Amino acid sequence: MSSARRSPLLPLAALSLSALAACGAVGPGLDSAEGDGERDRALAIFVDHSRTDRIEPSKGDHTDWSYVDILDQGRIKLTVSIDRPEELEGGEVEVFDEFGNRLSRTPVEDNQTIYVFNTEVKKVPNKFFVRVFAKGGGSPYTLGAAMELPPPPPEPVVVAPPPPPPQEPIVPRVRTPRAAPPPAVKPPPPPSEAPVAAAVVTGYVVRVQPSEDNSQVTLFIKLDQGGSITKGARGTLTLKDEVVSIVLNSVSNKNATAVVRLPPHKFTGNLVVKISAN
Repeated sequence: MSSARRSPLLPLAALSLSALAACGAVGPGLDSAEGDGERDRALAIFVDHSRTDRIEPSKGDHTDWSYVDILDQGRIKLTVSIDRPEELEGGEVEVFDEFGNRLSRTPVEDNQTIYVFNTEVKKVPNKFFVRVFAKGGGSPYTLGAAMELPPPPPEPVVVAPPPPPPQEPIVPRVRTPRAAPPPAVKPPPPPSEAPVAAAVVTGYVVRVQPSEDNSQVTLFIKLDQGGSITKGARGTLTLKDEVVSIVLNSVSNKNATAVVRLPPHKFTGNLVVKISAN
């Protein structure tokens, strides 16, 4: 490998999904030994988290696929830190969009340990894939994802109205007293109002992640509003043939997750949730 430094993860021309399969094939039998050697079996990496893994072609692990789900607009930063790049033969770090188009491809250099990819994300929900590949050798590496959210809008400028002009004093008019009118009949009190129903926040499911035995799923939910919903809030999910009760096990701003003990095939179409606000 050349020792010259290159700019990490510079965007290249996008490839179609059919070209994606061709670029990863370097010979027969070069497949992953850990189950993440194919794009549709990629391992998840969450925003503001990192995961340490190892690529070891000498033991059959030539390819590692990972993905990150994006639920908010902003600037995504993906970082791959390779511990011993000099021990990899024919190493590459690639980034793809959710449709399989390649956004970046960078060879692993002997003297370069960190590879960074940045891009603005305007369409949400969204997804990016990271592929780490090597023909030979082996090295641990760390994959991290960070999201820089756009700054909040400026506070509105409040302009105080001008004080009213001074008014001349009003001289009261003297009137002749009149007879007192008969006492007014008080109207009956209005009926007591029914108690106000608890507020309900709606949302929709942006991702369904099945468990390994397909006995349950983890729902990734985008709420219409945040702040009043907390962990442990209860709600309902409308499926095609039934209504399921759910409990939120994590809430961050407008993003929430819930675990439902039903098989994955139950969750099809547009899934709408209703959560009781505090």
